[in-house]
Amino acid sequence: MEKQFEHIRPYNDQEAQEAFVRIAHSKEFQMICHSLLPETPFEQLKQELINVKTIKEFHRKFAWVLAKKTIEKTTDELIVTGLERIKKDQAYSFISNHRDIVMDALILQVLYFENLDELIEISFGSNLMMNPLIIDIGKSCLMYKTDRSGTSRELYHKLTSLSDYLQYTITQKKKSTWIAQRNGRTKDGIDRTDPGLIKMYSVSQRKRFKDHFIEMNITPIAISYQYESCDFMKVREVFLKELSGIYNKRKEEDLESILYGINQPKGKVSMVITEPISEKEIASLSDNYTLFCNELTQLVDERIINNYQLWNNNYIAHDLLRKRANYSSQYSSDEMEQFKTYMHKQLSKITDIDDYCSLEKKFLEIYANPLNNKLSLHNLFSFNNS
Repeated sequence: MEKQFEHIRPYNDQEAQEAFVRIAHSKEFQMICHSLLPETPFEQLKQELINVKTIKEFHRKFAWVLAKKTIEKTTDELIVTGLERIKKDQAYSFISNHRDIVMDALILQVLYFENLDELIEISFGSNLMMNPLIIDIGKSCLMYKTDRSGTSRELYHKLTSLSDYLQYTITQKKKSTWIAQRNGRTKDGIDRTDPGLIKMYSVSQRKRFKDHFIEMNITPIAISYQYESCDFMKVREVFLKELSGIYNKRKEEDLESILYGINQPKGKVSMVITEPISEKEIASLSDNYTLFCNELTQLVDERIINNYQLWNNNYIAHDLLRKRANYSSQYSSDEMEQFKTYMHKQLSKITDIDDYCSLEKKFLEIYANPLNNKLSLHNLFSFNNS
């Protein structure tokens, strides 16, 4: 069965063992070690990596250690809710909102490994496979390939293969998986699941789609950062895209976003593993496939938005955007000034756009929209219950 998914699956232990040797000899690995493990001689770390035999050993000795140090170095506090919902003998299809290319899934992987001694498989966009080193690291970290490029026919075959692989991973390998709720990170602070993602899960199982989704054990995750990952980069991209209708990404831009997002101070971070979508909830949805997918998409969104942790910066941005003080009880005057200083510092990094007022508006919207999401959902519930 693994042969069928050769182009999608992560490395096995033998392939990873060969990759560890290549990684150990790379200059990038040396830079990472000097940055995060300066107290240990590099030659010692290099030899230890070359001697690693399995993916789990690699995580125990290197990936988990480096990831844990990164989280400790860049966050003031990590607040985790819902780990008690995870049972070690079950596999989960985690669907998460997506704010940072690496950290969203990395934090979950660290939590999973240190609490359950298990690893999850993580989606890895083909656009991020920039060079052999990144492919080696990604596939050794149990990343599976997602590819949304090509003609309609090619895309259909790729999505069918991905759907089959995820089903195989959950139901046969009994391993949990992580995927973002849509293609690409949220750039405007609005977390919305792509209905196409839900359809992808069942593209080859439409005749028994409800039973299939029960098997897949869909479990939404809400992650939020006090300081939005790559905020000024997102502002620039959204501004230019709105200006011309298209955004031409530079070749090295994804790598820059990866590195900045990893190293950026994040303030407080919250991750909520929500209740899995239950058999009862799935049974209550429409028997019409298209309507069912839309309703399940909405259910995932509700789980994520309801469990998204708002921070003082979200309330500050909302008030600044509307020139009011509706949420002044949620922050202090000092915190307001600190956020303004931070915003000006971040926007000063955008050197090729002179329209500061528009940039500031986009910046504030990124931080204010999570609050708007909650308000909209509350209003929707109030309307439906009236």
